[in-house]
Amino acid sequence: MEHIPILIFQMAVILICAKIFGELFHSFLKLPSVLGELLAGLIISPFALGGIKIGNLGPLFSFDVSHGNYISTELFFISQLAAVILLFEVGLETNRDQFKKYITPASLVALGGVVLPFGLGVLATILFGYSSFNSINELVPALFMGAMLTATSVGITARVLSDLGVLDNPEGSTIMAAAVLDDVLGIIVLAAVVGIAQDGQLTLSSLIIIFVKAVGFWLSLLVLGSILSKVISNFIMSFKVPGANISLSLALALLAASIAEHYFGLAMIIGSYTFGLALSGTDLKHHIEKPLSNINAWLVPVFFVVIGMQADFVSLWTNSGDVLSVLFFVITVTVFAILSKILGCGIPTLLIGFSRKQAWRIGVGMLPRGEIALIIAGIGMSTGVIGQELFGVSIIMIIVTTILAPVLLYQSYK
Repeated sequence: MEHIPILIFQMAVILICAKIFGELFHSFLKLPSVLGELLAGLIISPFALGGIKIGNLGPLFSFDVSHGNYISTELFFISQLAAVILLFEVGLETNRDQFKKYITPASLVALGGVVLPFGLGVLATILFGYSSFNSINELVPALFMGAMLTATSVGITARVLSDLGVLDNPEGSTIMAAAVLDDVLGIIVLAAVVGIAQDGQLTLSSLIIIFVKAVGFWLSLLVLGSILSKVISNFIMSFKVPGANISLSLALALLAASIAEHYFGLAMIIGSYTFGLALSGTDLKHHIEKPLSNINAWLVPVFFVVIGMQADFVSLWTNSGDVLSVLFFVITVTVFAILSKILGCGIPTLLIGFSRKQAWRIGVGMLPRGEIALIIAGIGMSTGVIGQELFGVSIIMIIVTTILAPVLLYQSYK
């Protein structure tokens, strides 16, 4: 019980800082408020002001690496809950017909957004001596870095697209569809890498099983959800208890998110987004949009602040013997991460008839790594496959791409 008031106080600090910095960026700098929320996380993290001891009270935020991250388990849970609910709202706001219309070009975008980043991530790690082709075990760190570069954090892009009111235009629909497919492919890549790390090999049969489970669940949820959407909508709307519509809708979204990750290896946000997409054409949507938006107005900023709080730049330099080499590695990985998404996702869109401006928007929209890459980095760290240096490099890459993406995307529409 002594820990609960501290957690409540931490939440208060996070929300206050998120709104102050969000207002600064939105009203004064004319930039997306999400950037202010990320910056707030960097400032109050355990590695910055949040780690300073205040008298006998100790630091505001302490370290906790039990789940592969440095923040407390409770804050990590709240941030993940926020991400799940955010993507449910995004799915609800997405035009399902538009999504289906652009699923074919999105498939090419997603494929390019996985193959090129993975290859460049592996190449950079080997070039700087953190991995090699000498054995499968020595190659695993490079494979993990490649897997991290394949990730796409649709939450940040979706927030910007929603703020700009362009979720349903050709670029927005392609980005959202491609981000979902990208995550499905990325999870398959991650599962393959984890299999290699654990067993020293990967069989074709196990890879096929992973693929069938991931893709099969996503398609089943989308198709069945769409078919049953009106039945689900009418059932939920039949309840007359105040708040039943939003409560039951969120409960089903959370259920879809939990099943997606626990049983099928997909990210939770894919489950909630797909369920929201299935309900996007129902009458229920219009009854829960406003209360859902009110919930996300205070919950979602926690997610972005927590992302910023996980950046440990100090240990990256203090644990390294050659600071200059690490600096060049950080720059190389970050540049590769940026170029691989912009080119890997942008070029296929040019080949299928999109304009250069549209291709640029799609490439930039697929740029942020965010929580998906953090999860991959945490898995690598917790299993001992990657050390503090590679983890620190990954964090910097994630933060840079996460901050850069909304700036470029916002400007591309202005």
